[in-house]
Amino acid sequence: MNRYILSLVFLVLLASTAFAQTKTPFEGVWKISEQIMPSTKPAERGAVITNPQPSLIIFSRGYYSEVFVRGEKPRAAVAPAKDPQNLTDDEKIARYEQWRQFAANAGTYQIKGSTLIRRSIVAKNVNLMTRGTGHIQEFKFEGPNTLWLIPTVDESTIEPRIKLTRLE
Repeated sequence: MNRYILSLVFLVLLASTAFAQTKTPFEGVWKISEQIMPSTKPAERGAVITNPQPSLIIFSRGYYSEVFVRGEKPRAAVAPAKDPQNLTDDEKIARYEQWRQFAANAGTYQIKGSTLIRRSIVAKNVNLMTRGTGHIQEFKFEGPNTLWLIPTVDESTIEPRIKLTRLE
């Protein structure tokens, strides 16, 4: 009887490990902890933002989601509209200025060697959803809790190098 129970426990454990999905080093919850902005002069390092605005990036089983605020300063609060159904031009401009610093997108990701390819399914910026090649970046881990996302040569003059720190 004991041999039967032991065999059954072994089979259950074996089956559960067979169906368990291997977690990649990317999987988890991250935040942007530093950005190195591109320089206008190729030989120089751009400005370093060591205290970026809030962000949240989640990688899980081939899917990702990211939301973040661009820039070094917090977004300014906008006064409530006098008539939310009929905004004045000034109210529209104030909301645009607040909204344009916010970025959000989600979709699938794929890892090929040291390259991360993200394909947006939904995004605030329509260009991210319609980009045929996806968003391609090189990556480098510094231990288990630090990840650098490095723009490709084609985008190195417009995109920052981004340091992510694992939250979970």
